Amino acid sequence: RGIRAKWRAQRSWTPEAAREPYDRLFQNYRPPAARVTNVLRQEKTQPRPVPLNTVAFLKACSKALKIGPHAALSHAERLYLSGYLSYPRTESSAYPSSFDVPAALQQQASDPRWGYHVRALLQDRTRLQRGRGGTDAGDHPPITPCRADADQLLSGDMRRVYDLVTRHFIATVSPDAIWRTTSIALHVEGLGEEGADAAAFSLAGKELADPGWLAVVLHQKYGPEAERGEEQKGEGGEEEDEEEGALPPFSVGETLPLRMPLSERGGSRMAASPSTEA
Repeated sequence: RGIRAKWRAQRSWTPEAAREPYDRLFQNYRPPAARVTNVLRQEKTQPRPVPLNTVAFLKACSKALKIGPHAALSHAERLYLSGYLSYPRTESSAYPSSFDVPAALQQQASDPRWGYHVRALLQDRTRLQRGRGGTDAGDHPPITPCRADADQLLSGDMRRVYDLVTRHFIATVSPDAIWRTTSIALHVEGLGEEGADAAAFSLAGKELADPGWLAVVLHQKYGPEAERGEEQKGEGGEEEDEEEGALPPFSVGETLPLRMPLSERGGSRMAASPSTEA
């Protein structure tokens, strides 16, 4: 497969600017190629979420379920009065030391929606975690499930709210997710000296090495986590060009054949293909 490489000189938005390096490569260097100058492999941790207090719960319902604050709190209070959830009005986002995590998990072990994940945590206690960070405000503990709904008797938005709270609770005591990332630096001869922006391209890929808490959640980004994610976007609101998938096993000194498609709007990006492909 072809792999899109990012040009260090960034995008070109005019046909003329895109055509110039294209002509230099494809008219003077046949076939054009890129040489791998650096390979960096890392593991990155995606931390499990913090336990839910009322504010975080309302944000989660709004962003993930599109349920407004008044309706979300009303559903949570009904679930509390029915024994399904703990008291939903709390400022605490840390489990107290007296909170029995295994016992709370055991209630969810037979639920077909997430029981497989819960049973795995209970069988391998080395993966079972306490809640990350947060603050114990001394009022009520974070919002957690208190009763199983394995028969799925709940319905409508009450079921969706219970589902979100329960998945979030299980996620808070699950291992962090581990991503394996690879960054490749490329030099294209014919566009400039090695190290020059005009001749430098890069590839970035990632694969999920250990899903951890991501295996149980349906909504990965909401509340403070999503807000921090927005701040980490690049200029113009773009996210980093990191392909969600493993890159081929490149090595320093390897050469890759290139093609440079021109888009209809005049932008261009170099596409690198593994040398094993025709």
